[in-house]
Amino acid sequence: MDVAKILANSPDPMSLQDVNRSFPKPKTEGYVNAALTMCEQLGLCKSKYGAYVSAEKYRDDIKLSTRDQHFVILRRCLNQYSPFLLYINFGSKGYTSLQAAAAATGILKIKGSLDVIEYTLRRLGGYSQLTEYNKSTGNIKVKEPPERLSAEYVAKLMKALEAELKTKVFIIDLLSAEVFAYFDRKGITVDNLTDALVDFENDPRTAAGKSTRTLELFLYRLGEDVGAKVQEANGVSQLADRIKEVDAILPKHQHLVYGLGAVRNMSDHDPEKQTGKEWEITKHGGLLTTLLVPAVIRSVYLYHTAKRQEF
Repeated sequence: MDVAKILANSPDPMSLQDVNRSFPKPKTEGYVNAALTMCEQLGLCKSKYGAYVSAEKYRDDIKLSTRDQHFVILRRCLNQYSPFLLYINFGSKGYTSLQAAAAATGILKIKGSLDVIEYTLRRLGGYSQLTEYNKSTGNIKVKEPPERLSAEYVAKLMKALEAELKTKVFIIDLLSAEVFAYFDRKGITVDNLTDALVDFENDPRTAAGKSTRTLELFLYRLGEDVGAKVQEANGVSQLADRIKEVDAILPKHQHLVYGLGAVRNMSDHDPEKQTGKEWEITKHGGLLTTLLVPAVIRSVYLYHTAKRQEF
């Protein structure tokens, strides 16, 4: 986080040498390069032509944060970092830290030494105060937020980030690790599904809309993979039609998508033509939609990859 802090306070792009000169005692080139690479992977900075700039998303927060608050920003990054999410997903099921890291490494096809990857993921969890490591068993677990913090807003943010992490782990469970890895390869995040599950009671309409948007993006990416004419489709129902035309899904998949397509229209589109009134989306409807979407995505993916008829 010290490197991220330096970049956030610099008005100009910085080279590796510029960053190194910002420390009272120069670090090794390998250390600084590794730190910059990790910052870039976590979304804390961007690089172009050998120069690094702070990511706009985090720049102001990093600049204003004190050193003892850096872990809160790191938490936000880790909640978006696929290797860490999958690592936590396995670790929360009783796998050791090394086993969890190995699973994430294999599923996401991460290059590098397993020992280094495990150490990095474990250290990130520890520094961010998201996880604690049991040396005697080698296991990890998600920590509860500490009771005493320097500021109330930090406490609230930590609780929100903890809820977000646990919700993402739950969503990954519903999808399966292999579907999550497919999402990662295709640039699909679980953010909308996570938001929907966190907010369905307060805003069920938005929850239903966000969860079905994830379904729509998944179907579009899958359609591209199977050679369907997805560019001609408008909405999830038509995407299902185009994918069915190339026999990549079954009729029952198609019908499941039709139902979710109707919910998408209820949440995102104009009033019902027959009545001229908008649909009311209840919290039960928002929750059921949010839980059904991952189940449908998983079922479609399993049929696509292994011809498994499972729901």
